[in-house]
Amino acid sequence: MLAGSSAAAEEGSASTVRLVEVAADAGLDFRHVNGMTGERWILETVGAGVGVLDFDGDGLLDIWLVQGGTVPEDASEHAAAPDAPIDRLFRNVSADGQLRFLDITDASGVRANGYGMGIATGDVDGDGDTDVFLANYGPNQLFENVGDGRFREVSDPALRDAEWSVSASFADIDGDGRLDLYVANYLNFTLRAHKDCPDLSGRPSYCAPTAYPAVSDRLYQNLGKARFGDISRSAGIADRRAPALGVAAHDFDGDGRTDFYVANDGAANHLWLGQGEGTFRDGAELAFAAFNANGAPEAGMGVDAEDYDGDCDPDLFITHLATETNTLYVNHGGWFSDSTAGAGLAASSGPYTGFGTGWIDADNDGDLDLFSANGAVFPVERQRLAGDPYPLRQRNQLWVNDGAGIYRELKGAGALDTEEVSRGAAFADLDNDGDTDIVVSNNSGPPRLYRNDAPTTPWIGLELPQGTTATLEGEPCPVRRASTDGSYASANDPRLLFRLTRDEPHRVHLRWPDGRNTTTAPLRPNRYHRLNAKQ
Repeated sequence: MLAGSSAAAEEGSASTVRLVEVAADAGLDFRHVNGMTGERWILETVGAGVGVLDFDGDGLLDIWLVQGGTVPEDASEHAAAPDAPIDRLFRNVSADGQLRFLDITDASGVRANGYGMGIATGDVDGDGDTDVFLANYGPNQLFENVGDGRFREVSDPALRDAEWSVSASFADIDGDGRLDLYVANYLNFTLRAHKDCPDLSGRPSYCAPTAYPAVSDRLYQNLGKARFGDISRSAGIADRRAPALGVAAHDFDGDGRTDFYVANDGAANHLWLGQGEGTFRDGAELAFAAFNANGAPEAGMGVDAEDYDGDCDPDLFITHLATETNTLYVNHGGWFSDSTAGAGLAASSGPYTGFGTGWIDADNDGDLDLFSANGAVFPVERQRLAGDPYPLRQRNQLWVNDGAGIYRELKGAGALDTEEVSRGAAFADLDNDGDTDIVVSNNSGPPRLYRNDAPTTPWIGLELPQGTTATLEGEPCPVRRASTDGSYASANDPRLLFRLTRDEPHRVHLRWPDGRNTTTAPLRPNRYHRLNAKQ
């Protein structure tokens, strides 16, 4: 258990954080396979993500763990062998406050054939259930939820791009009520093009992304009936090549249109601002969100977008390589400032390489804390000397918000102190008790499930169509947006959680994806409410 009080509060705050690691006890029997053979392929260090989704509509969020496998010689034609490890889908069968999951992959119709990287979730065909997109090294896959606890793969040639894809985001870019798809692509890498990249002492190491050509991302327009069209070129993003790893959608400039922020690995980040009619322009440099405060690009991995300071616009947090720092960009109405040092996040993040990340209220006090799933990409010397065959292990981190926007890392013996090669992180209320639990995927290792046992405070939960924004009546900020993207190669809880100052019914102001504004009747606290634009 990680406790945020007494001795641990010296680095964190006096608030209480209780995260208990329960993956094995909860039935998450899974181990990621990265296919390493000792050649130190860059590919083996990048995956994989994890997704949470209510695939069977029972109100409990299930878990999808993305698998790697044997590294394919030819990614464009890769299909996993019948006995190869593949993605696993775990149904949430929790009861009486105890988290419990059951592997139902074989009965679900899921056959993820690729060398998996990431996952995105959303209702792509508008039938009310959750479909799944898998970002792969090699052809990507789309699984349509057929509504009886099973999936079928959709054979859409437009989506089977053979680039190395890592993360993806479902978002409605044109206001037609259908979820479009942004796919973040990384590098042009094949085993035949593998390079030997020794470290400064001449020892074998992994290559930096600069050793291989970057590729462009893809944007797909939803044409209906689970069919998509590639509009990357007409949208304006096809000509910009960069090693993309993370993506988050939001309205970053307040014009009512969907934008995409893309974290690139060692290159300027992209801020694709929607211009209408399915077109975008990169506004990252003009908005001071392409580089850090020193004007330098950093190794962007994971990204999250939330209104952390309560001023009604989305801020950004990006995880980076060790020796850099993670970066907090505060949004000032469409332009950003690098506020990492001022928020207390610089020194503590510098020794670690962060991947999956998210703003969550870990201690249920109403403000947003920060989590980072960490794992190196270059060998850690003490682990190499100890003979570790995969010496990339680091501990994960949690920073507690003091209520004024200043963060302190929460340290102390506990759930987050285990050193592993963490990559994806998904944030979700898995037991529907009104707080956020965390699922972490570990490269070449088992997953971790951190159950949140923080003392409860009044709350209200909203299940809304993706892209809907919500604020509590009488509290115009912060603005929360229903989405599943962000973090790294992962899919999060689509529902919104608000902490309440009073344990009584509250009205909620909603802005729907088509631009309409409505206000709900008073909603009862301490439960989830499923709302749609027709109500």
